[in-house]
Amino acid sequence: MKRRSLIQAITAGSFIANPLACLLARNALAASNTPPIRTIFLFHPNGCVPDIFFPKAGSRTLPAMTAPLQSLYDNLVFIDGIGYAGPDFTHEGGSFKCLTGRMTRDDKFSSIDVLMGKEDWANRATNGISVPSVQMGVATLWGNDDSKRISHDGGTTLDSVCDPRIMYPRLFGSASSGTNGIESQMLSIARKDLNRLRSNLGSLEKTRMDQHAEALSVLEARFRASDSGLLNACTKPDITLAPKASGLDTDDALSQTDVLELASGLQQDIAIAALSCGITRTIAFSYGVSVSPVKVPGSGLGDHDASHADSSTHTKSKVWWMGQVAKFIQKLANTPDGSGSLLDNTILVTVSDLAHGNYH
Repeated sequence: MKRRSLIQAITAGSFIANPLACLLARNALAASNTPPIRTIFLFHPNGCVPDIFFPKAGSRTLPAMTAPLQSLYDNLVFIDGIGYAGPDFTHEGGSFKCLTGRMTRDDKFSSIDVLMGKEDWANRATNGISVPSVQMGVATLWGNDDSKRISHDGGTTLDSVCDPRIMYPRLFGSASSGTNGIESQMLSIARKDLNRLRSNLGSLEKTRMDQHAEALSVLEARFRASDSGLLNACTKPDITLAPKASGLDTDDALSQTDVLELASGLQQDIAIAALSCGITRTIAFSYGVSVSPVKVPGSGLGDHDASHADSSTHTKSKVWWMGQVAKFIQKLANTPDGSGSLLDNTILVTVSDLAHGNYH
């Protein structure tokens, strides 16, 4: 998305004051564009060193931590001076707040990616999506602790899938065919059982039940899209090179330094195909999680430990993450969409759990 367009949308929607204005801005921009506006919320862990992350006012040269993004300067907007208000000034507190805009937890909060996905899902008859929103990432193994995840649905914390072999079939279906009719019948039976049980549940249990029912609707939409050939009309990513577990838990194997680059590229390809093919319009993409010990290429020190070291050590880690963001943006720019590129019609918002990683 062009920087001027995004600045105008932010100004009109008071994005800084209200995260939901990102949704309003997207809707406003979509009204003047033929292709739909997509949104990616991209999380990078453990904050930064602000003095070498944010460019100086009036300068077109990016400092050390964001130097990998230099060639994309004209597509970037840096927003400084935003803090996570309220209690819980920790990694986990920042992870919870960054997409919810909430100061405290309760049993009804949802993150912006989920809320945007729900609106898109409510209008699926006209926009054609088959998945409300997608939560995925790279090296999210240590996010199994709910407090480190960024996506939430009505108080339920959502997993960020880091295995391409799991993520791919969720979006594009399996390579096999001829079973969708049976699967649809099974889903229909499950839905009837849910409706029968719902009348005997309390309010909290009904909320959980409704979430399960919505998940069934997503699966049914996937089967209908597959039966109608819609998925065959777009280019699906090739994940044949996806690394397999070898003596390790799969997520652990995918979080090892020597496979991070490959895993990142495959997950990016899946995300871009999901947006380009119209499967979804909203993705939350996590690069690692807070307090994770993942060692990125070129660092040799766990990412969290690097954030507590000197600025040059933290820079080695942050430069790798920002390099992946640059590749992501370039892939969006290289993907045709309407009369332009997918980047022209995508808002990509990067967030972290902290401001200054060393000082929390």
